[in-house]
Amino acid sequence: METGIEPRLGKLFSAYLLACRRLRIERETDGIMARLGAIEDPEIRLYRFGERLRSLPTEAAAWTLARVQDRVADGDGRARRFGFGLLDKSRLERVMSPEGLQAIAEALQARGRPGALLFGRTPRMGEGGDDGTLPPPKEPVGYRISLARRAMAGMLERLLFDPDPRVVRALLGNPRVTEADVVKLAASRRAGPEALDAIAQDDRWIARYPIKVALANNPTAPIRIVIGLLPYLMHQDLRTLSASSSREDVRIQAAALLARRSGT
Repeated sequence: METGIEPRLGKLFSAYLLACRRLRIERETDGIMARLGAIEDPEIRLYRFGERLRSLPTEAAAWTLARVQDRVADGDGRARRFGFGLLDKSRLERVMSPEGLQAIAEALQARGRPGALLFGRTPRMGEGGDDGTLPPPKEPVGYRISLARRAMAGMLERLLFDPDPRVVRALLGNPRVTEADVVKLAASRRAGPEALDAIAQDDRWIARYPIKVALANNPTAPIRIVIGLLPYLMHQDLRTLSASSSREDVRIQAAALLARRSGT
């Protein structure tokens, strides 16, 4: 009888130790979030967060990111204010190696966490452009970048859908670009994934709710961006995505968030 009990006791003790380690990491993450909240510059905030992740073993780093994601999903005000910038793969790749992020994604996937979709390898896009695809521009990219920075309203339409994301990034900083312009780009199926990623990385524009909704509903947007935006959406927009998104992962995650908010 003792032979049968001892392995079970060992498993229970291991599970207890694992739970204690995870609780410690979660409490430490809460402290880090409080300190990051005092930093106004998003780049410095990202750098400090990256320092923390690099100092941790893969499993602990995965728990840290999962804790931030949970706080965003639960509607925590501080986490929602700057959490998207900490959970965006393109930004994290500026402070972490792609291999490190992939290892974290695999650790999250092993535990069934939705964060695996945020940080893992990006699948190749299978969707094509729509009938409004523009012909390739003839001007050199450097000229188009310069033009995007100072373009007047009449020139914005052509530059908005430029195939080079560097042009799009320059255009997003143009003070003549309006929210309606960016929503149009974020919602368009002819916008390339890199252009949509540029919108997601722009703190000025991604803070605006209509742009979040447009990106989340665009089937050509990188799925990691869509999954990252779901916790920021209102109930009605989550319900729409849970019922009609063309992507199964998006439908599942949207439905899970709705259930979490309703306490079911």
